[in-house]
Amino acid sequence: MSISPTLSSMLFIVLLSLTTPSFAVTLQGVEVPESLPPEGDRPSLSLNGAATRRFLVFVDVYVGALYVEQTTHEAQTLLADEGYRRMEFTMLRDVRGRKIADAFYEGMRLNISKQQAEDIRGEIEQMVHMFDQKLEKGDTAVVEYIPGVGAQVWLDGHDRGVIPGKKLFDAILSIWIGDYPVSQDFKAGILGTPQQTASRTADRN
Repeated sequence: MSISPTLSSMLFIVLLSLTTPSFAVTLQGVEVPESLPPEGDRPSLSLNGAATRRFLVFVDVYVGALYVEQTTHEAQTLLADEGYRRMEFTMLRDVRGRKIADAFYEGMRLNISKQQAEDIRGEIEQMVHMFDQKLEKGDTAVVEYIPGVGAQVWLDGHDRGVIPGKKLFDAILSIWIGDYPVSQDFKAGILGTPQQTASRTADRN
């Protein structure tokens, strides 16, 4: 049985839509997909939000994206989430990974207590060691929380290992959406909400 040209075209469009990722937003030339397909034990993840990290207002450093199982505009809900969560950092310039890790540490100190920082001292040291390589423009760093396991780190597609537990991932995420985020604009982008006017703005690393 022959298929009409019109029907063939319709089938092609349907198949194309099933195989082509749908991009939710483009920031600084970086296409951020609205969802990530299942992989291994991990279910599909949805984009909660994305934003451009700027240093001193005019220097673009990376595009950050947060993927979760259930999206929400509530920061505390995201921090308490026990499911899979994935943070992606797509570099907009060449950066030493160690510099990023140091910025993580400084940002964490603003958003967690001294005791909490002391409790994860070993995990922080492990993170700093994992990030000890150069990331070039276009490379992506990933920190993904695996429920019951810990935070898995990839740098430019290379598996750097897993940091056990949930606390370190939550501390890193707090840099984006905690009480003292890298910026209120960035936090709003990750939460998918308009910028909060009330604020303790801290445009820090």
